[in-house]
Amino acid sequence: MNLDLFWERIFSEEAPDVRAAWEALEPEEQESVRQLLREIAADEGRVIEQRRAAGFALEIVGAAPGTDGLPPGALAFARELARDAGIRLRKVEGLLVATLKKDGTLVTEFDLEADRNISNAIRERYPDHGVLSEEQAQVFGGEEWVWVIDPIDGTSNFTWGFPTWGVLIGLLHHGTPVMGVADFPMIGHQYYGIEGAGAWLNDEPIKAAQADSLQPTQLFSACSRTLKFGKPNLPMKARISGSTGFDLAMLARGSVVGVIQQSVHVWDVAAMWPIVRAAGAQVASNLSEGLFPLIKDLDYGDIGFAILGACNETLEASVRERLSDRFKPIHALDHG
Repeated sequence: MNLDLFWERIFSEEAPDVRAAWEALEPEEQESVRQLLREIAADEGRVIEQRRAAGFALEIVGAAPGTDGLPPGALAFARELARDAGIRLRKVEGLLVATLKKDGTLVTEFDLEADRNISNAIRERYPDHGVLSEEQAQVFGGEEWVWVIDPIDGTSNFTWGFPTWGVLIGLLHHGTPVMGVADFPMIGHQYYGIEGAGAWLNDEPIKAAQADSLQPTQLFSACSRTLKFGKPNLPMKARISGSTGFDLAMLARGSVVGVIQQSVHVWDVAAMWPIVRAAGAQVASNLSEGLFPLIKDLDYGDIGFAILGACNETLEASVRERLSDRFKPIHALDHG
């Protein structure tokens, strides 16, 4: 392969081109290129586009920091998939026809199309992996690796043109989330995280807020169902975005110190779980047996629950105590 063409493909940020260029190398050449890509990705003196492209290439060849235990190229693949889905959905966002599902939530033809496209791409790339999604497969088959998809988190927002909706893609290992990507195309934010490795917003590291007490100047994300119980026993200012994923992203980046959502499903939180935890925050469900690892053969379309998040353990204990009237333990199998 021509040398100029090789580097053009390596830095293209197009997964098929990167893979083709990489596979054309001899093993000893791959090691040299891998080392060079690591140096470029870590060089703060280079322009961000070069660093990002080098990082993308490393993810594709399974050599990016924190991705060693993941399937080859999984993070880059998920980021590319979420970004592409968001670009397509952005073109049709606003004032769409939606139908009411049996759980009271909305669905549009674009939820279904995005779900199919993402699911099909995953099955083609990783044929041995399982897929759970809001609009299609909802029973966990017990696969070692399973992807959990919410093609449009915040469908009501998407339908009416309210910008806080996103594409959520999570990867679970033995039923527990290890990687997540959340793309919010209307505001240009893509969050991603790897359990034990870190969390990022548009390639910049993020951390949850540092706070040791609840203060009136802080923000707290809630859902509309929470407010139906009356004003929460919290001194902070409440915010309602209409998207579970967006609320948890705000927790991960330090914009809010806590989150409560009264009625969610596993696809609403699977992608956000490792992002929140890798950013140093806490998140838990009110399922008495815990949400993760997932239970084999359980239909997660039937399992609704609440979640509570806080920026650290100290605030989590305080928030949990104050919200005990609306965050009560339930048993998952009681839903079946």
